Amino acid sequence: MHVVIVGAGSAGCATAGRLAERGHTVDLVEAGPDWRSETCAEEIRRPRDDIFAWRVDGRSPSRFAAPGITARRFAHGPAEPYLRGHGMGGTSAINGLVAIRPPDDEFVHWTQLGCEGWSWADVLPVFRRLEDDLNYGALPYHGRGGPIPVVRREESGWGSGDRLLAETAQTAGHAWEPDYHRPGSLGVSRTASCIRLGVRVTTYDAYVEPWRDEGRVSVHGSTAIHRVVICRGRAVAVEGTAPDGSAIRFEGDEIVLAGGAASTPALLQRSGIGPAGLLHELGIQEVANLPVGEGLQDHVGFWLNVELPQALPAVNGARGNVTLRTSSNLPHSRPGDVLVVAANPAAPSTGEVAFGVKLGHCLSRGHSRITSADPRAAPDIHLNLLADPRDRELARHAVRTSVDMLGSGGRGVRDRHGRPLGDLGDDTDADAWLRECARDTSHLTGGCQMGRGPSSVVDSRLRVREISGLTVADLSVCPVVPRANTFLTAVMVGERAADFLSPAPARARVSAGVRPEGSPPGGRPS
Repeated sequence: MHVVIVGAGSAGCATAGRLAERGHTVDLVEAGPDWRSETCAEEIRRPRDDIFAWRVDGRSPSRFAAPGITARRFAHGPAEPYLRGHGMGGTSAINGLVAIRPPDDEFVHWTQLGCEGWSWADVLPVFRRLEDDLNYGALPYHGRGGPIPVVRREESGWGSGDRLLAETAQTAGHAWEPDYHRPGSLGVSRTASCIRLGVRVTTYDAYVEPWRDEGRVSVHGSTAIHRVVICRGRAVAVEGTAPDGSAIRFEGDEIVLAGGAASTPALLQRSGIGPAGLLHELGIQEVANLPVGEGLQDHVGFWLNVELPQALPAVNGARGNVTLRTSSNLPHSRPGDVLVVAANPAAPSTGEVAFGVKLGHCLSRGHSRITSADPRAAPDIHLNLLADPRDRELARHAVRTSVDMLGSGGRGVRDRHGRPLGDLGDDTDADAWLRECARDTSHLTGGCQMGRGPSSVVDSRLRVREISGLTVADLSVCPVVPRANTFLTAVMVGERAADFLSPAPARARVSAGVRPEGSPPGGRPS
């Protein structure tokens, strides 16, 4: 079988590598530049102080971010740059390296939303298969030998922000949880990262690089795909523009779209697969009337700065080593709906440390709609953050409880503008503050929702409804934004897409490079 995969990102590389491992050939087409692992830019390979994605090369936005992608965060808000990776590994090449699965009951929710075959029992073997957990790999809910390293740094290397979060969280009554991937666990934990011996491991490095020299994966970088070719109800090819500006076409037995939630909905719409009204308005011939682009989601997050004289960076160089996962217990929400992460200072004696607070469970939904049949025109991506009043209630709870916890003992807490945060006032005042200071977290999901019924675009095997030979393998298929950073979920979706196209043999070889020996589990901090 020959498969064409559009998008060499977190999910697309996983799909490509697994299919190659099972004997198939793949054309992997990526809009961003191509590079080999050994020639990747040093600031990606060895991220200085684990600098977060938007500063990976000291620029904002990064030169490794996809150009031209914008999004409106709030109703009536302006369109602003939205961060997505550009090149081999996609966003896994520029993200914060955080490895965190959704809580196990997340997938109970998915099945309730019509995603048959996506229960915890279905996805746990895939999470285990993809990971090489250097601390807990021997446990039954973890894996060893997979392509993606998962490692936690020891307390001896923590910075002042890490220590403050661990101490204040436990003082506030949160349990110390050594492994936040233990089923049912909540509390404050060491942050797991996808890094091996100080080197970032992208999904390109983990899944694709080993197969290029064997000829099973052909990578086509700097190649923009504009549409899917549908013939008699079947996807047979994709067409676009080659690096030299000429037209290019890739034909395959199966077509997989893995450009991510910022790109896949627009590609489908330009191909005549989308809401009939939108297609007719733009003069695009309708192939399938499906709600492509609807139901977009992202997490809401905000930063808090805490006064801490003589604050020190982490000895191990990480911006953050500690994560708190907790529950609001609000009636409309779900367990593990608030996450707090530490961010150590980049240099000693800055006098403050930062903490990121994120809403894991969000109900507001937006959309992604093309504005022209011209592929050069950016789609209208509207996140619609905090539109649902239940999200605003959760956000108010998150900021108030976080300020109380981090500011205990008389420490001053400020917002990202440097303003003191004591009493946020009434709900109206708090909502105004959130509108000013809250942002997305670059965890875009939805737009090609999986499930059943009129709101779904793909079925539970990720096949586009009404079209044969066409699969979506990225976070656009998620029925709801996961209660976690989205990287591991994206890789899991890519792995499952490969399974649906070509079932894994009983003893599949792992497509990963040599791994170092693991370290023993760490203990509980004092």
